[in-house]
Amino acid sequence: MLLANLPVAVDLNAQPKSDREINAIKIPKRDSTGRIVLQHKILPASLSTLKTPKDSLSITKKLISLTIQYLEKGESARALYTIHEALSNCPKGEIRTNAIATAYYAMIQIKTGCHTKSVNSLNTCDSLFRKLGDIYLLAFHYNNLGLFYQKFHTQDKAVKYFLRALAFSRAIEDDSHITATALNNLAIGEGDTKLKISYLKEAISINQKGGRQLSLAENYNNLAYQYIVLGNYKIAHSYLDSALTIGKSLNAQEILFKNYDLRSIIYAKEGNYRSAYEETKKRQQAQKIITDGQNISDIEEMISNRILSRKEYEINLQKKENDIKRLNLTLVILISTFIITILVLLYIYFFISNRRRMQNLELKQASAERDVKYTQAELLNLATYINSRNDILCNIQESLSKAQKMEAKDVFSELRRMNLYIRNLQTKNEDVESVMSRIGKINKDFIDRLSSEHPDLTKNDKNVALLLRAGLSTKQISTLMDCSPKSVNMARYRMRQHLNIDSDTNLTSYLKSF
Repeated sequence: MLLANLPVAVDLNAQPKSDREINAIKIPKRDSTGRIVLQHKILPASLSTLKTPKDSLSITKKLISLTIQYLEKGESARALYTIHEALSNCPKGEIRTNAIATAYYAMIQIKTGCHTKSVNSLNTCDSLFRKLGDIYLLAFHYNNLGLFYQKFHTQDKAVKYFLRALAFSRAIEDDSHITATALNNLAIGEGDTKLKISYLKEAISINQKGGRQLSLAENYNNLAYQYIVLGNYKIAHSYLDSALTIGKSLNAQEILFKNYDLRSIIYAKEGNYRSAYEETKKRQQAQKIITDGQNISDIEEMISNRILSRKEYEINLQKKENDIKRLNLTLVILISTFIITILVLLYIYFFISNRRRMQNLELKQASAERDVKYTQAELLNLATYINSRNDILCNIQESLSKAQKMEAKDVFSELRRMNLYIRNLQTKNEDVESVMSRIGKINKDFIDRLSSEHPDLTKNDKNVALLLRAGLSTKQISTLMDCSPKSVNMARYRMRQHLNIDSDTNLTSYLKSF
């Protein structure tokens, strides 16, 4: 079985061919059905570790070169495995290299008799080669199409494409190997024997000049077949001997298989059945070696398993990437949710704090307004009381003036009554001090803030400020403080200086802002 000898990975460190050999178009031996597999030249490339697209291209070219070597040895299974590796490694942008690799893949599929894969590969090559417009590749492609029709249809259809390949190859002055390949393909099978012999002799001349021994052996076998058709067995034997010598030296089993097959035919026609039987046994041995070395089904299965494993790996890798993306998305959502929650909590906290602060300010403002209203009411009551008391004092003074004109007994009685009124009204200073003390306690926060901001204010200034903040007029303040309105105005002036405010600023509004 081939799988026992085929390494899991192609040995890319094998001795490479020289640049001349790599650039030359190789004509390999026939397969067991007598069909020809055509190679095409590629550029020389050195092997390196696959790291970059440039390295990948280098490895692809090296794998194509190995494919050519396996095909020359008749190892189609190894060639199939190697060309599949080449197609897997070929960079997508390298159209020419990919087209050449696909063409070799098509040749192997034609050789092994796989019609569907051959058609698909040739269709791909047709599109790529026409796009490239390279005369070398077009000649190569027409030879390939000829091999396909030769394998799966008729020689007549194949000849049409071989002739096109020959026409292109003759236009290539420096690449006569393509011409030799086309000539050899045209000489296969039945037809105009003399024309086919002329094709083969021209191909032999070209291959002799190029030193291509494997191609020569193929030409000799085909030429012997044509002479067998003509009945010239002696010349046929001479060409078969030449092909046999080359085949044994190169250990080319496909050449030997064809050679033994033709020899058995000649001996049978000559009536030498014993020799024909011996050649048939040799042909069977060669066929067994070829079959043992070309277990294509195992290679196809292995390639399919590799493709399946690669797909599974890609699916698993994609699944892991999706899991990572899903995990990252989950983390982002969780982190975002956490941050949003923190922000919402902070907003609620500051909202509640601000709400409480506003409520406290509103409460303080309401309390201050109540205190101001209470102070205003107290002060107004006190001012009213003082005004009424002063009115009574004025009346007493008028009564005293009248008493002077009364009799002595009446005057004494009137004086005692007026004295009682005067005693009842002598509570001015005590009432004023008491009211001012209560107002001071109620407005203690205001006095403290005012004193902290303006420590130079006197007690009298603070009392005046308290009364102004309560909204009392200058006349009312003068009544409460038992002084003239002029004195109150002077006090207001001094207070402006202590508070360091200009004349445009309303003093009462300024005091209310504390």
